[in-house]
Amino acid sequence: MYNFFQSIIQNMMNAITNIANWFGSIFQGFFTGIKGFFTTLFKPLILLFEGIWYLITNLFSIVVLVIKLIFGLFHVVAAVIGGIFSTFGQLLGFTGTTSYYHLPSAYHEGFYGIADILNQAGFNTVAYIMAAFIWMLTAYAVIKIAGGER
Repeated sequence: MYNFFQSIIQNMMNAITNIANWFGSIFQGFFTGIKGFFTTLFKPLILLFEGIWYLITNLFSIVVLVIKLIFGLFHVVAAVIGGIFSTFGQLLGFTGTTSYYHLPSAYHEGFYGIADILNQAGFNTVAYIMAAFIWMLTAYAVIKIAGGER
Protein backbone atom coordinates (compact mmCIF):
# COMPACT_ATOMS: atom_id res chain seq x y z
CA MET A 1 0.00 0.00 0.00
CA TYR A 2 2.88 2.32 0.74
CA ASN A 3 4.19 1.83 -2.81
CA PHE A 4 0.76 2.67 -4.19
CA PHE A 5 0.56 6.06 -2.41
CA GLN A 6 4.17 6.76 -3.27
CA SER A 7 3.56 6.17 -6.98
CA ILE A 8 0.39 8.35 -6.92
CA ILE A 9 2.22 11.23 -5.20
CA GLN A 10 5.22 10.71 -7.48
CA ASN A 11 3.01 10.86 -10.60
CA MET A 12 1.20 13.98 -9.28
CA MET A 13 4.52 15.71 -8.59
CA ASN A 14 5.80 14.74 -12.04
CA ALA A 15 2.60 16.13 -13.58
CA ILE A 16 2.95 19.40 -11.64
CA THR A 17 6.62 19.62 -12.67
CA ASN A 18 5.72 18.97 -16.31
CA ILE A 19 2.96 21.63 -16.20
CA ALA A 20 5.39 24.13 -14.59
CA ASN A 21 8.04 23.33 -17.22
CA TRP A 22 5.42 23.73 -19.97
CA PHE A 23 4.30 27.13 -18.60
CA GLY A 24 7.96 28.10 -18.10
CA SER A 25 8.82 27.25 -21.68
CA ILE A 26 5.77 29.20 -22.92
CA PHE A 27 6.77 32.26 -20.84
CA GLN A 28 10.42 31.87 -21.86
CA GLY A 29 9.49 31.73 -25.53
CA PHE A 30 7.13 34.69 -25.09
CA PHE A 31 9.77 36.83 -23.36
CA THR A 32 12.44 35.73 -25.86
CA GLY A 33 10.13 36.83 -28.68
CA ILE A 34 9.40 40.18 -26.99
CA LYS A 35 13.12 40.69 -26.35
CA GLY A 36 13.94 39.91 -29.99
CA PHE A 37 11.18 42.26 -31.15
CA PHE A 38 12.38 45.18 -29.03
CA THR A 39 16.02 44.46 -29.89
CA THR A 40 15.20 44.55 -33.58
CA LEU A 41 13.03 47.64 -33.13
CA PHE A 42 15.54 49.69 -31.11
CA LYS A 43 18.81 48.43 -32.67
CA PRO A 44 19.13 51.39 -35.11
CA LEU A 45 18.39 53.86 -32.32
CA ILE A 46 21.01 52.27 -30.05
CA LEU A 47 23.54 52.29 -32.88
CA LEU A 48 22.74 55.99 -33.51
CA PHE A 49 23.36 56.83 -29.84
CA GLU A 50 26.61 54.84 -29.86
CA GLY A 51 27.76 56.75 -32.95
CA ILE A 52 26.87 60.11 -31.39
CA TRP A 53 28.70 59.14 -28.17
CA TYR A 54 31.77 58.09 -30.19
CA LEU A 55 31.71 61.41 -32.05
CA ILE A 56 31.39 63.43 -28.84
CA THR A 57 34.25 61.58 -27.10
CA ASN A 58 36.54 62.06 -30.11
CA LEU A 59 35.60 65.75 -30.38
CA PHE A 60 36.46 66.25 -26.71
CA SER A 61 39.80 64.49 -27.14
CA ILE A 62 40.55 66.75 -30.15
CA VAL A 63 39.60 69.83 -28.11
CA VAL A 64 41.90 68.71 -25.28
CA LEU A 65 44.78 68.21 -27.73
CA VAL A 66 44.19 71.65 -29.30
CA ILE A 67 44.15 73.29 -25.86
CA LYS A 68 47.40 71.50 -24.95
CA LEU A 69 48.93 72.70 -28.22
CA ILE A 70 47.86 76.29 -27.63
CA PHE A 71 49.22 76.29 -24.08
CA GLY A 72 52.48 74.78 -25.36
CA LEU A 73 52.80 77.50 -27.99
CA PHE A 74 52.09 80.20 -25.40
CA HIS A 75 54.72 78.62 -23.17
CA VAL A 76 57.31 78.74 -25.96
CA VAL A 77 56.43 82.33 -26.91
CA ALA A 78 56.54 83.42 -23.26
CA ALA A 79 59.95 81.75 -22.83
CA VAL A 80 61.35 83.48 -25.94
CA ILE A 81 59.97 86.88 -24.90
CA GLY A 82 61.18 86.36 -21.33
CA GLY A 83 64.65 85.45 -22.63
CA ILE A 84 64.77 88.55 -24.81
CA PHE A 85 63.73 90.82 -21.95
CA SER A 86 66.17 89.11 -19.59
CA THR A 87 69.01 89.51 -22.06
CA PHE A 88 68.27 93.16 -22.76
CA GLY A 89 67.86 93.78 -19.04
CA GLN A 90 71.25 92.25 -18.35
CA LEU A 91 72.79 94.17 -21.25
CA LEU A 92 71.39 97.45 -20.00
CA GLY A 93 72.37 96.66 -16.43
CA PHE A 94 75.99 95.80 -17.26
CA THR A 95 78.24 98.18 -15.40
CA GLY A 96 81.44 97.30 -17.20
CA THR A 97 83.10 95.96 -14.07
CA THR A 98 84.50 92.49 -13.93
CA SER A 99 84.60 92.17 -10.17
CA TYR A 100 82.40 89.08 -10.23
CA TYR A 101 84.90 87.16 -12.38
CA HIS A 102 87.73 85.27 -10.75
CA LEU A 103 90.98 85.26 -12.63
CA PRO A 104 94.18 83.55 -11.58
CA SER A 105 96.65 86.03 -10.17
CA ALA A 106 99.02 85.57 -13.10
CA TYR A 107 96.41 86.93 -15.55
CA HIS A 108 94.76 89.44 -13.25
CA GLU A 109 96.98 92.42 -13.93
CA GLY A 110 97.18 91.95 -17.70
CA PHE A 111 93.44 91.38 -18.16
CA TYR A 112 92.42 94.40 -16.11
CA GLY A 113 95.01 96.56 -17.86
CA ILE A 114 93.60 95.67 -21.28
CA ALA A 115 89.99 96.00 -20.03
CA ASP A 116 90.70 99.50 -18.72
CA ILE A 117 92.27 100.56 -22.02
CA LEU A 118 89.32 99.18 -23.99
CA ASN A 119 86.80 100.87 -21.66
CA GLN A 120 88.58 104.22 -22.07
CA ALA A 121 88.61 103.76 -25.85
CA GLY A 122 84.81 103.14 -25.90
CA PHE A 123 84.83 99.48 -26.92
CA ASN A 124 82.16 98.62 -24.34
CA THR A 125 79.69 100.69 -26.41
CA VAL A 126 80.69 98.74 -29.51
CA ALA A 127 80.12 95.51 -27.58
CA TYR A 128 76.59 96.68 -26.61
CA ILE A 129 75.78 97.53 -30.22
CA MET A 130 77.14 94.20 -31.48
CA ALA A 131 75.18 92.24 -28.84
CA ALA A 132 71.96 94.06 -29.81
CA PHE A 133 72.68 93.37 -33.48
CA ILE A 134 73.21 89.66 -32.75
CA TRP A 135 69.88 89.57 -30.89
CA MET A 136 68.11 91.21 -33.81
CA LEU A 137 69.60 88.66 -36.22
CA THR A 138 68.55 85.85 -33.88
CA ALA A 139 65.00 87.22 -33.64
CA TYR A 140 64.86 87.54 -37.45
CA ALA A 141 66.01 83.91 -37.82
CA VAL A 142 63.38 82.73 -35.33
CA ILE A 143 60.66 84.61 -37.20
CA LYS A 144 61.83 83.10 -40.52
CA ILE A 145 61.79 79.61 -39.05
CA ALA A 146 58.38 80.13 -37.46
CA GLY A 147 57.05 81.57 -40.71
CA GLY A 148 58.14 78.53 -42.69
CA GLU A 149 60.84 80.25 -44.74
CA ARG A 150 64.21 78.56 -44.84
